Amino acid sequence: MISQHIPVMSSEAIEALNVRDNLDYIDVTFGGGGYSEEILKKANCNLLSIDRDPTVKNFAKKLKVKYKKRFTFVNDDFENLESIIKENNKTLVSGGIVADLGVSSFQLDNAERGFSFNKDGPLDMRMSGKGVTAQELISNLDEKELARILWDYGDEEKSRAIAKMIIKERNREVLDTTFKLVKLIKRVKKSDHKRKNHPATKSFQALRIATNQEFKSLEKLLMISKKILLPGARLVLITFHSLEDRIVKFFFNEISGKQENLNRHLPQVIRTKKVKFKVINKKPLVPGNAEIMSNKRARSAKLRVVERVEI
Repeated sequence: MISQHIPVMSSEAIEALNVRDNLDYIDVTFGGGGYSEEILKKANCNLLSIDRDPTVKNFAKKLKVKYKKRFTFVNDDFENLESIIKENNKTLVSGGIVADLGVSSFQLDNAERGFSFNKDGPLDMRMSGKGVTAQELISNLDEKELARILWDYGDEEKSRAIAKMIIKERNREVLDTTFKLVKLIKRVKKSDHKRKNHPATKSFQALRIATNQEFKSLEKLLMISKKILLPGARLVLITFHSLEDRIVKFFFNEISGKQENLNRHLPQVIRTKKVKFKVINKKPLVPGNAEIMSNKRARSAKLRVVERVEI
């Protein structure tokens, strides 16, 4: 059974977005439509929602019936945001942009999508249903590149050992299901008694990020947002792991003129010329205990906000 998706930090995100009448907003991670509907209910504004996952179209249809011309949905990757808004007769955004960068419950709870290490299914992990699957990724990468992905995208301490085991085992059988991969990872990490999380957590995160090229999409979203936001418009981003949050944090620091701690080894996206932005919350907002108790997937969420003050 696929559970209902509960939007994380919904009230905080909508408040941070500062939704007002007669302005244009973009929800670049539509999902089940949680943020989108709250935005449309909050004010008499216009909303463009985007999601690369084609399975969410039915949720979008329901909002279209209810909000008609005020709501538009596009099934695409948010890295194409600039061309998407042009196709919808916009060039600049007056209200703001919101993104929840996590995996939705619809994706995690559907075993056929291959996102969860707790459910047995095809090792897919594609959010769009298109392109290279996670299975194809681990079947074709060499050991060094596979280890790099596990380390860079998952902070997996045993990245080399897991990569070595994958290469060894894929020559014996096709690693085509989530549980086959989980079993292999458990063999490598069987002596790790101190872990709090599932032993496959970091590897699955890394493979999902690589399969969907999530960092590339995030970097493009940041650069495009910097170009298209008008004064007063805000960018609200919710991240779910330290690697994403680091990219967002340093980008916000750079565009707001706060240069300390910038790392020259971080992605090129954050090393841009200064523009007139201000960070709204100096420290990221995090969910309260009540929300974490009712929705455990919210526990690692961090919300950051930046606002354009001048062109």
